[in-house]
Amino acid sequence: MKTLLAAIAGDLLGSSYEFDNYRGCPDDLPFFPDNAFATDDTVLTCAVANALLTARLTDGTIDERKFSLALPDSLRRFALRHPEAEYGDRFWNWVKRPGAPAYGSLGNGSAMRVLPCALATDNLEVASRLARLSALPTHNHPLGILGAVATVHAVFRFREGADGRERLKAEWHGRFSALGELPDIATLSRPLPFDATCPGTVPFCAALALTSGSWEDTVRRAVAFGGDCDTTAGIAGAIAGGAYPIPKAIRQAALQRLPNDLREVITHFEAKFCSD
Repeated sequence: MKTLLAAIAGDLLGSSYEFDNYRGCPDDLPFFPDNAFATDDTVLTCAVANALLTARLTDGTIDERKFSLALPDSLRRFALRHPEAEYGDRFWNWVKRPGAPAYGSLGNGSAMRVLPCALATDNLEVASRLARLSALPTHNHPLGILGAVATVHAVFRFREGADGRERLKAEWHGRFSALGELPDIATLSRPLPFDATCPGTVPFCAALALTSGSWEDTVRRAVAFGGDCDTTAGIAGAIAGGAYPIPKAIRQAALQRLPNDLREVITHFEAKFCSD
């Protein structure tokens, strides 16, 4: 089932360990620690989902211009409604200045909030355009945009099953090598250095999902690798969610941890875009 919780539940799992990295066995990570909370990753994912709902036409397609116009306000409103969600300084300064231009970020914020763009359409070309638009209000650096597009592309390839995952590995060098090549996960040491850029995050997340056997395995390993682990678990979880289901108990536990307004956006979005 297509669901925003593929990213959001990963964010919740990693939220407790971003600044105090988990050192144990990935299989022992609980869903969810008592202090798990919705970070900026979840809040802004819901903001993008809300803007897509605003731009949805009666035939189920997206008015891309309307989405582009609605998104900056949606990002600001959701952030101001949830000021405790630990935003980056540059993003928060942008939020507090209505009408401020994008600030050229290549940070992983563009990739962490992009999953709704992959779920709002079954057309990869459209989803890629939506991903680009979703990055532009803040993350308009070419690598910030590419990080969002690559994440959506990976979600689509995972939907195609094993053949799609092989295609993703084969085409990464030509399409997304500006972000860096897919790393050999087996050679990486824990904890990873903290790197909140798209180049430092998206290739790792794609490679991790490609070497995992389930959605749970993906997000647990992402958190166990440390670094910016709420965001890596969210992005890797979004990608893995293209192929693997999220257990019902984890979905329910994740929803219960969210504020009512975010839960309502998720429910509304999934009813409109994920009911197949």
